[in-house]
Amino acid sequence: MDGCYDMHCHLIPGVDDGSGNLEESLAALRQECGEGVTHIVCTSHIAPGEADAAAKQKEQFEVLRQAVSQSDLSGKLELYIGNEIFGVGSVTESLNEGLIHTLNGGHYVLVEFSPMETFRHIEQVFRSLISGGYLPIAAHIERYECLANEKNLAALEELGVYFQVNTGTVTGKFLSRETRWVRKLLKEERIHFLGTDSHGMHYRPPRMREAGEWVEKHCGGGYAERLLHRNPEQALRDEII
Repeated sequence: MDGCYDMHCHLIPGVDDGSGNLEESLAALRQECGEGVTHIVCTSHIAPGEADAAAKQKEQFEVLRQAVSQSDLSGKLELYIGNEIFGVGSVTESLNEGLIHTLNGGHYVLVEFSPMETFRHIEQVFRSLISGGYLPIAAHIERYECLANEKNLAALEELGVYFQVNTGTVTGKFLSRETRWVRKLLKEERIHFLGTDSHGMHYRPPRMREAGEWVEKHCGGGYAERLLHRNPEQALRDEII
């Protein structure tokens, strides 16, 4: 379980609804370490056109990295910057203009939508991104009603979209529709990335270990290795999975 990647979290201090200050960010990062995580992609919320927000996130990310290097976490964590992008029609244009952070400066982008968004809109956004040369990852797919339709999910797979789910959904209650669905997809090896989607210590503290252990137990060590290590490593190297 050690050496895991958290591909989705909000731990840059004071830039969105995630960690509110540097002390909270460091506390959350210490918990990440305790959960076996060594590589963390900080994916603050952003909407296309928010150039000031992107600049602020970059500035605060450097503050966080410097603080980590001067703390007890030095040498234990690798931090990367990205964004969780709200999927609207102008997203590809904003990426082309450099107004949004891709994952570690590569071609992978993490994209979210409103839970009740139509499949037509989601598909259009992903088609635009792929046509623009980007490699889109659908954030926490368990939230989107339209993707519970197998035909829609399969259409995105065929299009070339990657899927991320939250660790808290993996370890949720079995009676939860989202948890049952996510576990089914994991057993079918259709999920590419896990993320804590942690917003700091005040909301959804980062927990990775239990989800990773569930995958290893129920889906096998080979898939767990790909999900927790190989896929994210390749994505951050900007390699095709």
